[in-house]
Amino acid sequence: MRTSAGRGALFVPPLPPAVVELAGRRHRRGELTTRLLLQTRAFAFVEGYELRRRAGRAGIHEDLARIRPENRGFAYEGAALAAALADLTAPRRAPGPGDPGGRNTRLGNLLDGPGAGFVHLIHVGAGWSAAVLPWRAVRRRLTLDPMLRWLALDGAGFARGFFGGPRWIRRLADRPDREDPVQAVLRQGVGRSLWFVECGDVAEIGRQIERFPPGLRPELWAGVGLAVCYAGGCADRQFEHLQALAGKDRAALAQGAAFAAEARRTAGQVPAHTEVAVAALTGVPAYTAANWARDSYELARAVGPEIDSYRWWQREIRRRATAAAG
Repeated sequence: MRTSAGRGALFVPPLPPAVVELAGRRHRRGELTTRLLLQTRAFAFVEGYELRRRAGRAGIHEDLARIRPENRGFAYEGAALAAALADLTAPRRAPGPGDPGGRNTRLGNLLDGPGAGFVHLIHVGAGWSAAVLPWRAVRRRLTLDPMLRWLALDGAGFARGFFGGPRWIRRLADRPDREDPVQAVLRQGVGRSLWFVECGDVAEIGRQIERFPPGLRPELWAGVGLAVCYAGGCADRQFEHLQALAGKDRAALAQGAAFAAEARRTAGQVPAHTEVAVAALTGVPAYTAANWARDSYELARAVGPEIDSYRWWQREIRRRATAAAG
């Protein structure tokens, strides 16, 4: 994926649906119902990307509102990638006097109004740009929330895992654990991508994660938990298998589930598949798990916006999940 800007004109390339076709990316085919569902989510991402790429600033939220509620978050995620690429490749300008926070950008416009309900997905989608552009540039130039910007790093991990596929993920597993918080968050995105790359094949996901150094496995399970609960596609019989494979990392799996619950609640709709999955992976109702995420987020914000605070936020959710499990 490339972007180019010349003679003052900005170009964000089209994203054909074929780019995200699961069957064509050496991803596992999985069960038909799971593959069709995850494919629908991926196509919603492309639809949102194309809407933002082609649209002017006015009307983007109205366009996205026409997408089914359960897929709308994915569409906002795709729209965020298009907005981020446009902002990153535009000539740099200092914020005007009426826009000290830099909100007069394509990404800032997307975050305004109805976009506030999809704040988590927008940050994740903006992070996809870090799969093709340096993370430092993404972090420095985009209009991101001081704490939620680390979700963009998760998004970069997802994009790399999704497009790199099983072989790339296996090569990544061979790298040593450097106890780097940036790499830990990146692996969460890779874990989330595993749900798509392996098309919901729980046993194969477990085998992939076992290849990683032990210190990074909780982060991968956190990503899996988020994907399972947000995207869906997990059969009832698979939840116990997921928890058994996660083993001592069940709290990380639950933390990802809590993130999904909060993202869905913020958007104003918690679909049935999220309620079922969150309850199965946390042992509490989805709204309780969402409260774990929201309450500990406010505590983390009070500490500061750096990645250590973001990581504290996640660890606090895991602590609450462990306490709830007894």
